[in-house]
Amino acid sequence: MRIEKYLSSIINKSRSEIKKDIKDGKISVNGTLIFKSINVDTEKDQVFYDGKIVEFQEHRYFLLNKPAGYICANYDRKHKTIFDLLDLNPNKYFSVGRLDKDTEGLLIITNDGEFSNSVLKPSKHVAKKYYIEVDKNIDFDIEKYNLPINIGDFVVKKYLFEYIGKNKCFLTIYEGKFHQVKRMMKHFNLNVIYLKRIEFGNLVLPENLKIGEWKEIDKKFKKHFAFLKLMLR
Repeated sequence: MRIEKYLSSIINKSRSEIKKDIKDGKISVNGTLIFKSINVDTEKDQVFYDGKIVEFQEHRYFLLNKPAGYICANYDRKHKTIFDLLDLNPNKYFSVGRLDKDTEGLLIITNDGEFSNSVLKPSKHVAKKYYIEVDKNIDFDIEKYNLPINIGDFVVKKYLFEYIGKNKCFLTIYEGKFHQVKRMMKHFNLNVIYLKRIEFGNLVLPENLKIGEWKEIDKKFKKHFAFLKLMLR
């Protein structure tokens, strides 16, 4: 197996990032630094990344209903992190993407770096659906709005609003720009006062998964990730 494929399946880095790390002398095999891609025998060869041995582990996937007040980081000295809620080793697991500190909802936790990097690629156009409450009533037909929305450093062209009532709506987006939902609502002079992610690709936040709770999910969900919704009950 090519070493960049092997490492990207274990650590949270893309194959292109691994290739750069190889050139930078961060990776060794059986005690010897390598500076170009090679094949490795995953059963026999010892691979080290930044001086630490990399060992294959079975890929596992968890769904967390993230509460507000926690940041999506493995470690932080000043803030509570999602790993304060999880009985998982933060050296081995990571979140697939991030939610803002004050945002609640669906978050995938895994040790599968290749899966994480794949679904986060902008070219994959993985849908992310949010429930939103804003600071005043939505007094226009937001569902019919389909013009590009300039959020400063990016123009959002593909999105879907669903009006619920008064100051509430759903929004589906296909990128993950910094504060994207909040900046999109600001375009309409609306300030987000509550934000919760309820869908990520084919995954739907279970109604019976309470805020702060988490559960392991079957890896079979990956096979259908881009094609259908898997309701987790």
